[in-house]
Amino acid sequence: MLLRKNSLLALILAFSATAFAQTSSDDDDWLSGDSDKPSVTESKPSSSYDGTNDSEFANDEEYASAYARYKTQTTSRTEISRQRKEGFSQSVFVGARVQGGFNTFLGSNSEGWGAGWNAGAGLIIKISMFTKNFSLVPEFTFNYRQYNYKKDMDVYTNKARLNIMLFELPIMFRYTFEQYDFFAAAGLHLGLKLMGDTEFRSEANSGVVAKNGGTNTNTFVSTNMEVGLALEGGYMLTRNTHINIRVVQCFTNLLNQGLTVEESFTNSTLLTFYTNLGISFLF
Repeated sequence: MLLRKNSLLALILAFSATAFAQTSSDDDDWLSGDSDKPSVTESKPSSSYDGTNDSEFANDEEYASAYARYKTQTTSRTEISRQRKEGFSQSVFVGARVQGGFNTFLGSNSEGWGAGWNAGAGLIIKISMFTKNFSLVPEFTFNYRQYNYKKDMDVYTNKARLNIMLFELPIMFRYTFEQYDFFAAAGLHLGLKLMGDTEFRSEANSGVVAKNGGTNTNTFVSTNMEVGLALEGGYMLTRNTHINIRVVQCFTNLLNQGLTVEESFTNSTLLTFYTNLGISFLF
């Protein structure tokens, strides 16, 4: 009986030792295997791959090929976007122009109209066309003009003044001589009247106002629109700062014959002729 108990105890101890040894072996294998098994993080592609030989994926053809395609596509899109922006910025300039000069009238019965003056400012756009040397340059300018009249009639002298405010819309075609920094332009000139007023008086040559004189206002009236031809030449101080001289000759009569009652201007044709100096700032 005692022998049987000792045999059972020995069997239990032997089984426990075998299980403990197996558990220890499994734990050792688990601990020692961690350093050899790739981690989840290591098995994923690195987001820091930059195509250099220092990258851990430098020798991986699949990653290298994918990265090359990515760089090519990205560079192409960026280059196209850059070229579009640069092309637009180089072909279209927007800016401002200020001007001032002198004006008079030409045409039949326009004797006595001397030099008046004009001044204005507005917007200017320069758009390249066909080649970089040709450009379309429309403007939208507010301009004030004053015309002065004086004519000796022996016994008395007639004097008049015409003031007019209008929008000017010159549409110029410009050619630029880049090697000399000069440009020349020609185009259509349009003028749209905003408002205007006139005054007329007769003075005796002694300096006393003539008996039938006095100052009459708006006895002759300007028309609402004028059309003409503009010519100009200029110089580029810088790429964005230009100065120019413009000459304008209008072909339409600025005098509204239907509303003119002043006898001195009956059957007169007043064609505006003016020249001004301008400076433009382009952006």
